[in-house]
Amino acid sequence: MTTPSGQISAQDIKNEFGEVGGKVPLGSYRVSQTKGELTLAIGDGVPTSGQISYADMRGKRLNIVVDYYSGGTISRQDNGDNLLNAKTKYNDNNGVHVIGGLKSRPSNTSAHRVRIHVNKTLGGKRGNKNFCALRTGTWDSGTSLIVDVGGEGAIYGGGGDGGEGGNDFDAGNAGGDGSSGLGIEFNGTNINVASGGLISCGFGGGGGGGCGRQEDKNADRRAGGGGGGGGQGFPGGAGGGGGTGTQSNGGDGSAGDISEAGEGGGGGNASNQAFGAQGGEGGSLGETADSGGSAQFGAGAGGGDGAAIRKTAGIAIQIVNNGTIRGSQSANDVS
Repeated sequence: MTTPSGQISAQDIKNEFGEVGGKVPLGSYRVSQTKGELTLAIGDGVPTSGQISYADMRGKRLNIVVDYYSGGTISRQDNGDNLLNAKTKYNDNNGVHVIGGLKSRPSNTSAHRVRIHVNKTLGGKRGNKNFCALRTGTWDSGTSLIVDVGGEGAIYGGGGDGGEGGNDFDAGNAGGDGSSGLGIEFNGTNINVASGGLISCGFGGGGGGGCGRQEDKNADRRAGGGGGGGGQGFPGGAGGGGGTGTQSNGGDGSAGDISEAGEGGGGGNASNQAFGAQGGEGGSLGETADSGGSAQFGAGAGGGDGAAIRKTAGIAIQIVNNGTIRGSQSANDVS
């Protein structure tokens, strides 16, 4: 629990910050520790040098850090749902640092201050706008929850997959939606993005091109549409497969990646008589995903972008952004 703002006892300090051999030597709480880009006292406002008194310990919360800064790049697509859920990671005691080291990880975080610190690249999970690369999870009531994105931190939504090209007599298929970056599931969460830090949506996949057809008394020629390009994101969207035609297949779209969208595949060519349509280019920063071409049959629409930040409906968040946030900051629904 937070220490009292008025009269304070040794037991209050023990309960919040831990103890040293059953005692409360105040000098042991005069702590400064660096975790990633954060340099923290045992509790915000507790002196880290010089004199320290009981009065300095009033109204303070223990600082706890959840580690998304050490090690290499990870993505929800490749590393699973649990690792990229901060509360699950906390419960598993996987990369949890209690500042000061005078008590073990509290099972109940009520009235403590938990900082989810991101200072490396985190990637998303493709397939749905609501999928978020990093989710806060839900915490005990009274927790002070902060997401700190450092100057080397980046949270990316996944790119949408390109739509498949149209087959015989078919329109192209729609491109998939990009997924989202950060998912907030706890009311009152503060989000701090440092200079150089990034939270980005994933961008939509390009639509598939339609099948082409030319029919006369001697032949019925059909050419498949080109697949759409994958959207920009991490991971990038997969390219859509080219459609099949009786005489000619369309080309596959190419995949997107973290820095650019994929290109649409070319439409098939049936003896220079029937032509499938080109697949659409995937979405990227500043560019919405293109629809495929229509030829004789309809085009697949381009997919929509995910959000940079999504939240559970009805909760409040506060954002301090000194870095870059690409995409919507107010979308609801997190999964």
